[in-house]
Amino acid sequence: MAKSQLTFRKKEQAKKKQIKKQDKQERREFNKRNNDKGKSLEEMFAYVDEHGNISDTPPAQPYKFKEEDLLKPADLEDEYLFGKVSYYNEVGHYGFIRDNESRETVYFNDTLAGQILKLDQKVKYKYIRSKQGNQISEVILM
Repeated sequence: MAKSQLTFRKKEQAKKKQIKKQDKQERREFNKRNNDKGKSLEEMFAYVDEHGNISDTPPAQPYKFKEEDLLKPADLEDEYLFGKVSYYNEVGHYGFIRDNESRETVYFNDTLAGQILKLDQKVKYKYIRSKQGNQISEVILM
């Protein structure tokens, strides 16, 4: 009886192996039919119109950028962000402010802030990017 079970298991393994081999061959044939090799660069381009729709045909007229469409860094610097102190280490006099909208954290210490902040205090702030990450450049208590 053990011998018949052993041969049955071997037969099942052979069937699985054959099915796996067949699936692999089908995938190989599918990939051969649907590959992009040999296409020219122009055939692989995708174009985006002024409404954000993607197509494979170039637009009839190229979009002309207006100066007011572009964001100026000076405009971004004038905006304050709103958040609250999510962590404060009293021994090291540093902490993090979590933005209300983006939920990103920004590092601060008492020297950068120019004042002592407390946990869960609501603030209005600006930040700069540095090698170590985002850190505040200006803080106003609310």
